[in-house]
Amino acid sequence: MTNAHVDGGGRGERVLARLQALLVESDRLEDFLEELVTLTAQALPVPAHCSVTLSPQGGDHPTTAAASDPEVELFDQRQYEIDDGPCLSTLRTGTPHDIPDLEAEDRFGPFPDLCSEYGMCSMLSLPLTPPRQQVCGVMNLYSSEPNAFTEPVREQAALFAGHASGALGVALKIAGQMQFSLDLQRAMASRTVIDQALGIIMSQRRCGAEQAFDVLTRLSQQRNTKLREVASDIVTQVGGSPPAGRPLRPRGSAL
Repeated sequence: MTNAHVDGGGRGERVLARLQALLVESDRLEDFLEELVTLTAQALPVPAHCSVTLSPQGGDHPTTAAASDPEVELFDQRQYEIDDGPCLSTLRTGTPHDIPDLEAEDRFGPFPDLCSEYGMCSMLSLPLTPPRQQVCGVMNLYSSEPNAFTEPVREQAALFAGHASGALGVALKIAGQMQFSLDLQRAMASRTVIDQALGIIMSQRRCGAEQAFDVLTRLSQQRNTKLREVASDIVTQVGGSPPAGRPLRPRGSAL
C-alpha cells in the first residue's frame, strides 16, 4: 500500500480496486477494517485521521473496531462515555454530520471542547450502510485543520464511504452474521481490558478516569503501540498473567 495521498481523476476506481483487494487479502473482518481506516486516511486529499465505529444493535454498545492512530480511539471513546457526539448521532439516525469548526460547535456536550484541546479542528461522520441493511457503522474523519472537509472533499469521502459500505456488506456476507457478532464481542472484550488498565492507573496515581485515559494514550503514542496492547501490558504487570476474560456470546446464540 502506498503512503502517498491518492489523487487524480481515477481516485474512485483505484480506491474501489484496493478495497476489493483488501477483501481477498484479509482473513478476518478486524484485519479488513484496520486496513480500511489506513487506506481512508491516505486516500483523501487533506491530512486526516480515520476510525470505524460499529454497533451490533443499532446504536447500542458502540465499539471502535479500527482506528488509524491512538488519538482517534480517544475521541471515539469519549463520545461513548458521554453518550453524545457526531459519530453516535450518525449511527442512530443514518444522517451524516459535518463539523467544519469544532471550536465553534455548541452541540454534543463537552465533546467538541475535547477535540479542540487535542488539536482537532474539524470532523466528518459518514454512515456505513451495506446494501439492503440498516446502518451498522460510521466512518469518522478528523482533521487538525478547520474547514478541512470542503464540498469536494466531502463528495470524495462520501464516495469512499459508499465503496466501504459495499465492501463491508460483502465482508459480512462472507463472514456470516455469527462471525461478525463474535468479532464485535472480541472488540468489546478488548475494551474491558482497557477499563481494567484505567482502574489500575487511577489507583496507582490517585487520579480520575480522564487523567488515567490521558496517561494510557501518552504511553500508546510513546511506544507506537495500540491502546489495547498497552492496557494488556499494564494488567499483566500488575496481575502477573495476561488478562483472560470469559468468552462473550452473541444474543440468541445456542452455543
